[in-house]
Amino acid sequence: MPSLGDPPFVERREVLRLIAAGAAASLAGCSKPDQPIVPAVEDKDGDRAGRTRRYATTLTLAGYGRGATALVVDGRPIKLEGSARHPASVGATDLFVETAILDLYDPQRLRAPVGPDGIGGWSMLERALVSRLAGSNGEGTVLLTGRVTSPTLLARIAEARQRMPGLRHVRAEAIDDDAEREGTRLAFGRPLTMRPRLAEADVLVLLDADPLGPGPDQIAFARAWADRRGARGKPQRTYVVEPSLTQSGVCADRRAALHPALIGNALLAIAGSLGAGTSGPVELPPEAARVVAAMIRDVRGAQGRAIVMAGRGQPPQVHALAAWINHRLAAPVDWIEPVDPDPSGHVESLADLSRDMAAGRVSTLLVLDANPLLYAPPALGFGDALKRVPLSVSFAAFADETAMATRWRAPLVHALESWGDARGPDGTVGLIQPMVKPLFGGRSGLAAIAMIDAAGPRLDDHDRVRRQWQATDDTHWRDLLVAGVVEGMAAKPVEAGDAKLVMPRPSSAPPPMVVTLPPSATLWDGRGATNAWAQECPDPITRQVWGAALRISPADARRLGVADQDVVAFAGLTAPVKIVEGQADGVATLPLGHGRTAGGPIATAPGTLGPGTDGYRLRGAHGGWVSRPVTLVPTGDRVHTPRNQRDFELDGEAASLYPVLQPGEAVRKAPPQASLLGEGPPPLADAPQWAMVIDTSACIGCNACVIACQAENNVPAIGPEQIGKGRDMHWLRVDRYEHDAGGGYQPVPCMQCEKAPCEPVCPVEAPVHSADGLNLQVYNRCIGTRTCQANCPYKVRRFNFLDYAGADLWGDLDPAPVSAQRNPDVTVRARGVMEKCTYCVQRIEAAKHEADATGAPLGTPVTACQSACPTQAIRFGNLADAGSDVVEQRRDPRHYALLEELGTRPRTTYLAKVRNAGDEA
Repeated sequence: MPSLGDPPFVERREVLRLIAAGAAASLAGCSKPDQPIVPAVEDKDGDRAGRTRRYATTLTLAGYGRGATALVVDGRPIKLEGSARHPASVGATDLFVETAILDLYDPQRLRAPVGPDGIGGWSMLERALVSRLAGSNGEGTVLLTGRVTSPTLLARIAEARQRMPGLRHVRAEAIDDDAEREGTRLAFGRPLTMRPRLAEADVLVLLDADPLGPGPDQIAFARAWADRRGARGKPQRTYVVEPSLTQSGVCADRRAALHPALIGNALLAIAGSLGAGTSGPVELPPEAARVVAAMIRDVRGAQGRAIVMAGRGQPPQVHALAAWINHRLAAPVDWIEPVDPDPSGHVESLADLSRDMAAGRVSTLLVLDANPLLYAPPALGFGDALKRVPLSVSFAAFADETAMATRWRAPLVHALESWGDARGPDGTVGLIQPMVKPLFGGRSGLAAIAMIDAAGPRLDDHDRVRRQWQATDDTHWRDLLVAGVVEGMAAKPVEAGDAKLVMPRPSSAPPPMVVTLPPSATLWDGRGATNAWAQECPDPITRQVWGAALRISPADARRLGVADQDVVAFAGLTAPVKIVEGQADGVATLPLGHGRTAGGPIATAPGTLGPGTDGYRLRGAHGGWVSRPVTLVPTGDRVHTPRNQRDFELDGEAASLYPVLQPGEAVRKAPPQASLLGEGPPPLADAPQWAMVIDTSACIGCNACVIACQAENNVPAIGPEQIGKGRDMHWLRVDRYEHDAGGGYQPVPCMQCEKAPCEPVCPVEAPVHSADGLNLQVYNRCIGTRTCQANCPYKVRRFNFLDYAGADLWGDLDPAPVSAQRNPDVTVRARGVMEKCTYCVQRIEAAKHEADATGAPLGTPVTACQSACPTQAIRFGNLADAGSDVVEQRRDPRHYALLEELGTRPRTTYLAKVRNAGDEA
């Protein structure tokens, strides 16, 4: 409390509210960066008001850069798309790129440095650092970061360490690659990174690996996999053996569930067939043994065209054996030097730092864009050791667990507010250029280093990046910014040499119950927990939102006597269960990143599952992604876990709603039934007729299309309470199917029916048909009868029960900054109206206006979902153009319409999934 002589005391909450109000006011006219930024595509109208301009930049995930294109209107970035020039994004996005735009405007972001005495300023923090570091030569000072691949930031850290020899840089990423690195060291004598050329693989064997799942490589791997699947000629076959169902497992041709302790046995069987000299047959359950036998037959017949991949949950010996098998097969893989230059293990580095802090050998700790208090294994005692550090500072975007525990926390800028660079997973360098000035007063990582290296040259971030790439010529610098990448910087493949044969010990005893810990498909390592779009995006496997349950197999559920949403206790945690077909017996799965205790109102929202579901607490002292043996004990409690597919399930048999074919097979179409629906207005002779075709064989369920639609069309997040009532506002959903012939994913937007059941039942004619075949919704006519929704057999209409656009999901924080993200070309809907997919009609109209203005022929606009899709599963075009892509797609024998027998004549149609299962005997 202040003394009598102090100035009047102002409560912290009031100060924060004033800061938030000032930030919100500034967002009304976002300021451009101080240095010039260069659009990726020039236009003759320049900065005309309302004009959308595109700028190339780079966003990071787990430290790796992926190219992006920012769409900016009047100084406001409103949407992110992929950069076609960057090999990690190939013109597409994933969920994490799409949600990054909401992070920029998130009212939960830190706004000012906060110290032991409350809210301070940057000058106060700098004085605290200078007084602590004065004369120390950096002794006792540690900089803790996640994975850093930025050449400019690494050079700046090296520069600071040269002047301060005692300064240590410790790198520890949440989702580490320690096992993969150690495995290649065992096989080749040095750590290397495998870069599989999936587009060249006739046979792909995934052993507890999920290349189609979340991660820095998802976009590039998914595109290569889909390109090979869609290529004419010899069909590709994907095998998956895994403990828990993944996106790769859903998309597999053949799959078996297997305990993680037995994955090494499957690999030993393959190695034995290639002459590894195993001691005898290895034990595998019957179903897994059949799949492994088929794998062996196929990989031996595909020399030079087969790839074997092991997942991060497997020990180093398994990765080493996989490297030997790929070498033996002459697999289409490249080996490169690790893009992350730090050779130390992530968990080992955290353990060493924890010991040093506990022993009093660390006097100053700077945590830069990392949250070790969330992901450090509990046995390391990181939190207790942190309390012994005299001065600790966390530079973070949000008040996360580590920021709340350090003595100072300071706001970090968003990538769209800063200059910088980052290497992609293959080493490609992407440049980062700001779209706006920092909205909340944050500073960059480069500026944070400058605070401890006060003697260094005073260069701003722009000049440092430009100097790093020796862009002394303005034209050269402009070309680099337009491209967004630095050409020729990708890592070159190295000659790995012969792989040493490393044989993991086979497992024979029945393995105990364990918990596997994969990253969340929506929250990644937990950083997405602050993002309302990510929290409300359904998990690709369980379709759960706002939390994650413990996945168990049906057999384990029967043994325990539990059902969905029953709570079990295990290893000091509690979680509701979700019974998942395809889960291995004796294995539970708990996705990481949930159960946050800090980060803001979204991360800890009422209705989300609490700290009892924090999977990081199951990690051992040496890391790893499989827990020690556990015992699941039913508690007798139940917790509601909302799932959106359950509330929008279509009527009909799964086999007809989602047909699965063998290669060369055609869809059997049901004859349409008699319909009382009218024909609708005839199309105009010269009007385009828009349609969409979705290839379910290529869809990997990544949900990039769902979030792209949300960002493009101002679709609000509505929170766990409303979702729990069976409501949802997404205009596009991705259903997951499972039936005897196989399963997969099916994106479901509005079908844009030519004979639309929603249109004749509305008393005010709010749903109308346009001349170019769109089923539109006139918002200011809608009176909320919801008869159109009741008559829609596809369940794609959404009703504003509340003022969701103005809903306050951020507690007592002012949500005004979020409105700056909204697309000005799309109406923000008021309460009490029906809304739905419109094929991004605003983009269609923009294309028409462009054609009118230039006199050029009307081009084909790209919808938001189509632009995002990493596998190009979504095609959009004009049916009136005989040469269009969608016309060609509709000629495919796999073409079908959803619920075709109803006679609604949908404009959105599908290509059936092809499952190349081969001989399953």
